[in-house]
Amino acid sequence: MHTLQKSLVLVTSALSLTISASAFPAFAADAPAAPAAAPVAKSGGGGIGVVDPDKVVKAYPKAEQLAKDLKKEEDRVHKMIEDGNRELEKAKTDRKPPAELEGLQRRLQESIDTEVKKVQGRAQSLETQLESDVQNAIKAEAAARKLDIVLLKPVVFMGGIDLTDSVMKRLAAAAPAAAKPATK
Repeated sequence: MHTLQKSLVLVTSALSLTISASAFPAFAADAPAAPAAAPVAKSGGGGIGVVDPDKVVKAYPKAEQLAKDLKKEEDRVHKMIEDGNRELEKAKTDRKPPAELEGLQRRLQESIDTEVKKVQGRAQSLETQLESDVQNAIKAEAAARKLDIVLLKPVVFMGGIDLTDSVMKRLAAAAPAAAKPATK
């Protein structure tokens, strides 16, 4: 029974990943600064943009929907664990032989572990997808404004062109298009 409860802790830990800037290491404000690079020839207008990744992700409708989807999956796995615990307790109450109890516990644990791995894989895939969407919107906005550099707004004391609202508009415009099913 303890291993099934440990699975619950594992699932909760694995799925407690919130869809926020902390889920995107590339956007983390507390990430270590990159070493200074040699000056690069300017390819665009030479401006510097800034983006508030927390605000962008919080406003992104797709991120909210994916967080809801992951919560449903987490709840499903949690129910699976609870059902497994009940089944195991019933077998103990029915005084099943120890070998049968161990076999039951092993089967339940294997099915839970398999499901947890699936959910973790899906969470990783969704995180990667969201990160890509946000990065592509930032790159597109920077290119449209002919900016060479885009920094995280929380680490910029002053200056820079704020791209946050424009990036949010790009993501919002792309979200309905991505949500529509393909028609043949």
